[in-house]
Amino acid sequence: MSGIKDSERIEELRKRLYERGMPEVERTAHTLSDTSIDVPRVWSRPSSVIATKVVSPDNKSSTQPPVRPTNQSRSFSDITYPASLNTQLASNQTYAASAAPTPLTTQLMSPSQSHHPKSYRLKLLAAGAIFFVLALVISSAMMMFGNNGISGENITITATGPFTIGGGEAMPIQVGLTNSNSVSIESATLIVEYPRGTLSANEERKELFNERLALETVAPGETINVPLRALMFGEENQEQQVNVSVEYRVAGSNALFFKEADPLRYKISSSPLIFTVDTLKKISSGQETDITMTIRSNAQNELRDVLITAEYPQGFSYSSSNPKPSSGQNQWLIKTLAPEQTVSITMKGVVIGKTSDEYAINYAVGVPNERDPQTLASVFATAQTQFEIEEPFLDIDLTIDGVVNEVAVVTPEKRTTVSVDVTNTLSDTIYDIVVEAALGGNAISDLEVGPPKGFYDSATRKIIWDISNAPQLEELAPGKTTRLSFTIAPSGTVNNTPEINVVVNIKARRVSESQVPETLTGTANGSMKVASEPVLRGYATHNSGSFADIGTIPPQAEKATTYTIGFMVDNGTNDISGGIVTATLPLYVTWQNQTIGTGVFSYDKIKRSVTWNIGQVESQSQVMGSFQVSFTPSKSQLATIPTLVEEQFLRADDLFTGTVVRATNPAITTEISTEAGYPRGNGRVLE
Repeated sequence: MSGIKDSERIEELRKRLYERGMPEVERTAHTLSDTSIDVPRVWSRPSSVIATKVVSPDNKSSTQPPVRPTNQSRSFSDITYPASLNTQLASNQTYAASAAPTPLTTQLMSPSQSHHPKSYRLKLLAAGAIFFVLALVISSAMMMFGNNGISGENITITATGPFTIGGGEAMPIQVGLTNSNSVSIESATLIVEYPRGTLSANEERKELFNERLALETVAPGETINVPLRALMFGEENQEQQVNVSVEYRVAGSNALFFKEADPLRYKISSSPLIFTVDTLKKISSGQETDITMTIRSNAQNELRDVLITAEYPQGFSYSSSNPKPSSGQNQWLIKTLAPEQTVSITMKGVVIGKTSDEYAINYAVGVPNERDPQTLASVFATAQTQFEIEEPFLDIDLTIDGVVNEVAVVTPEKRTTVSVDVTNTLSDTIYDIVVEAALGGNAISDLEVGPPKGFYDSATRKIIWDISNAPQLEELAPGKTTRLSFTIAPSGTVNNTPEINVVVNIKARRVSESQVPETLTGTANGSMKVASEPVLRGYATHNSGSFADIGTIPPQAEKATTYTIGFMVDNGTNDISGGIVTATLPLYVTWQNQTIGTGVFSYDKIKRSVTWNIGQVESQSQVMGSFQVSFTPSKSQLATIPTLVEEQFLRADDLFTGTVVRATNPAITTEISTEAGYPRGNGRVLE
């Protein structure tokens, strides 16, 4: 029995050891009494029987038979436990110190107060896994970044240079690279990123963007210094920066590492050139204005290939410039510009708009792009000119053949009157007025220009009025108008699109409220287009055209005679389109439905009208067409020359003038031209 009891005790103590890893069971504190109690010092056998409750390993409780202590007394230290139990008890000193020695039977707990040992084992397993992962991470980091590895923190790269630099000057840049690692870095490449427009200091006109310099291997502890030079450009006080970095590899790895230096920041202290634009700020709509662009070198060295560009607003029309543009109408290239050299560009243009409208022209000066010479790689300076449209201070009306300030259409060789009316719209009197009318176009005839007053210069084709030949131009009071006029006739020798242009320019002087003389200018444009003058002809023939005719000439009463009717249009100086010739047949004439020639003929039986559609006819060209009719005279028509086709009408569109041109031809009778070999009176009806 003693062996069984020892096994039960060992099992119960084992459960108690498992329970020590679980949360502490809440205990109730009791107040200690001050009464002294005599405690036996030796273990004596009580007279009562002690019942022992034991928990089996399968959590089933059982009551053991009563244990009767013997009469033999032993001290507590004399109790002997199995060797395995003594080992477990010795491993937990804390519990043994805090718990008072009590009989084993009173320390046993019920199964409901114990926890399954699996939870405790899972916690131990999780703690071990976490420890293993941390150890792996730390060891890997030590292997990679330890004293025998590569660290980006041990690589130092710097870029130094001046804080300010003049535009167009060469800027020295010093790049330093230090490898403080214990091993070498390989395939090192220095990368330098320059601002837009930077040029090489060694190669002419080579633009720098990203420059890559191979450094190869940098040994441990080695420092490499790389000097650089570049031409920097930009506007005055413009801040720029140069970015420097290094790419490298390490032995035994294909990975590419990168280290960047702090940007090298600097400021353009002065522009390599000074750019100014001068022009009027207030102008009248349609007034031609002068714009002067001035470029002066501010660089210590010669500048090459300086490009000036202008961006025109809608409503501005370029006229001319000196020198001429290098490309289009808004770009000028200066090949070389020596230090302190000044170059001026004068441009003329016309601004057209409504009163109070504002317009602006933007200018930029710099270095052309190496890849696209029409664009700027770097900008040295910018400028802007603004225009405000104001009420015309000189109201000018140009009247040509009764048409004011528009295109007038005149007939060939018609003498036309041209009038210029000048009105002072200011509140101040204007003085010393000069009026100049410039004539142009292909229909000018110097002999046909007749100014009653003024002077016509045939060399320049200008009519000039001033105080000497028009005294009323000495001064013009506010709101007053003066008229100047001349006559002109277009030349009749022009074979294609004849036109005369008239441009009137006026200059005057006024004294403002501040008593500062101001020069006033005004302009007006007009033109005279000569319309085409086509000629329409019609005739009758017999047996001499494209058809076989019957009957007699002269015609006989009550006997049929056929005639061939021919139409012809002889065009003038301009192309025409949509040409149509119409005519009507008398009641006694019959349409034979026989046609030939250019265009298309058609006949309306109800209206008895003939239509000839000739379409488009080029200038100085001729078109013809014919059709056949039959005529049976009545005795009431004896001794008369009857009409075969009533009056003919031509209508067409002039493609040059945009107007409608017309022509007519008289009625065609039975009288055939004597040029065909017939005597006079061949159309009179005989009996």
